[in-house]
Amino acid sequence: MATPARQARRTRTLQVGFIAVLALCCAQLAYWTVDEIRYTLNVETRMRANYDAEVATADRLMRYGTPWREVAALHPNLTVAADSTTVSVSPAAIDALRAARFHRLNRYAWEGGFFLVVLLSAMAMVYRAVREEADFRRRQDEFLAAVTHELKSPLASLLLSTETLALRDPPPEGRAVLVGRLLADLDRLQRMITNVLATSRLSAPDANGPRETIVVADEVSAAVGEIRQYAAESNVKIDADVSNHLLIVADPEGVRLVFRNVLYNAIKATSAGGSITVRARNGDGFVRLTVRDDGVGFAPSEAKRLFEKFYRIESDGRSRSTGTGLGLFLVERYLARDGGTAAAASDGPGRGATFTLCWPAAHDPERA
Repeated sequence: MATPARQARRTRTLQVGFIAVLALCCAQLAYWTVDEIRYTLNVETRMRANYDAEVATADRLMRYGTPWREVAALHPNLTVAADSTTVSVSPAAIDALRAARFHRLNRYAWEGGFFLVVLLSAMAMVYRAVREEADFRRRQDEFLAAVTHELKSPLASLLLSTETLALRDPPPEGRAVLVGRLLADLDRLQRMITNVLATSRLSAPDANGPRETIVVADEVSAAVGEIRQYAAESNVKIDADVSNHLLIVADPEGVRLVFRNVLYNAIKATSAGGSITVRARNGDGFVRLTVRDDGVGFAPSEAKRLFEKFYRIESDGRSRSTGTGLGLFLVERYLARDGGTAAAASDGPGRGATFTLCWPAAHDPERA
């Protein structure tokens, strides 16, 4: 059974081979078009030579006394001048020869041009598919490397903390620090595994969960509570102010995953001493929740790509930011499943970022 790497090489080989065949077809088409044009011009040249020979023959016949009527019967493409002595090719024959040449050249141009456009379009599509596949595989390799790193770091920390507790009994303060570190590392592992499993479930037939009426403020408060320890360790302040009257219709599990990933992403992007603000408002049938941070930001051209699978922005122009590249991808997909949208905006690197999440609003008469 072929390995994924071998299968990928085989696919790329077939794609490159197909492009080579298409290029050969283009060359053959160009040769055919040029050859047909040359043939058409040669036919016209031979016909003109034949007409000239007919004119010479008609001249001799008339000099020997043959009546023009008999000469014209033998050479219908000729005409005689008013003096009944000068013979030439008739304008109708010349026009017919030119029309035939134009018709053949026009037909070859249209046929050759059509097939050339088809071949070039096929080459462009295959080339684009090769580039996209190469880009996807590169990001997939980066994802595997990122997952390995994301697993290795907390596991190493877990091992160190556990060995410390096993070898000696630290004082209560030290024990509390180690336990907090253990819980943080376990939470980091759980968050990553949750994202990977959620990504694999997106394509499942039963991926869509039940839609319920959700109080946005409650879910934001729960997400902030879950991630507050990580924010405190990163020295990042979270300011969440969401009205209790804002309701949405969505999958509860998806909403929790969206809030956790957006907040975690904002904390990662914010330097120590920075802050994150969470606000929400209702309008046009949607609840719009904004998460603003004063962190690293990103180039405006990368706004849409942030939600691509495995995509991570460049943090310093050389290296990619940490993480698996799945968090924002899941945010966009889960919002789309609930009929909402996700958008990102930034004024540039170092100027922070704003993420806007929209869900269909729900109306609860008791909260109106």
